[in-house]
Amino acid sequence: MEDSNIKKLNFFDNYFDLNENSIVLDFGANIGDVSEYVYNKYNCNIYAYEPNIACFNYMKERFAKKKKVRLHNYAVSNFSGYDFLYFHNNSKGNNDIRYVQGATLRKEKDNVDVNKKIKVNVINVLEIIDYFNVIDLIKIDIEGSEYKILPELINNRNKIKKVLCEMHGNPDGKKINGEHKNKYFTKEYNFIILELKKQNLYNNWFYEWH
Repeated sequence: MEDSNIKKLNFFDNYFDLNENSIVLDFGANIGDVSEYVYNKYNCNIYAYEPNIACFNYMKERFAKKKKVRLHNYAVSNFSGYDFLYFHNNSKGNNDIRYVQGATLRKEKDNVDVNKKIKVNVINVLEIIDYFNVIDLIKIDIEGSEYKILPELINNRNKIKKVLCEMHGNPDGKKINGEHKNKYFTKEYNFIILELKKQNLYNNWFYEWH
């Protein structure tokens, strides 16, 4: 595992009070690195959502003996049905591990080839939230679709103890050739961050994951 990924996973050591009874939702689980780290550390109940069937099948083997890790082959958004998952320009398909982490429902994302796509199942985040009485933590890494679900999470924050989210379009984030990544999402980023700060949720209930 790369050092940057280890550093990101170490975030779970300091900010979250989890135990064997906790409920953790992993939106955009990919191949399950976060789910495995949190499970091994806290032995909590994990519900992992991942639309890419190649990643989902990998997790089925990875967590075959871990009954507290429940897997769902869905993308999470603000509707239920079907959509397309788009891949990086240089990707050779949904099995290409070099680019599989950047797959997205949003064709506006940087470096996406709209001709490289697969049809995937989508579930409305409200259906997931309604299933639980209390959620201890929601981790989100869904490549731009976070802006589709965060308003609903804020509205239902009485059921959710904490949210950890990788945000796309941060104007102070990673830059390429002098410009920040995913500028298309910057307006949505600024809007949701402003709302979180107005409600005193930023770095309190909501944590931005880099």
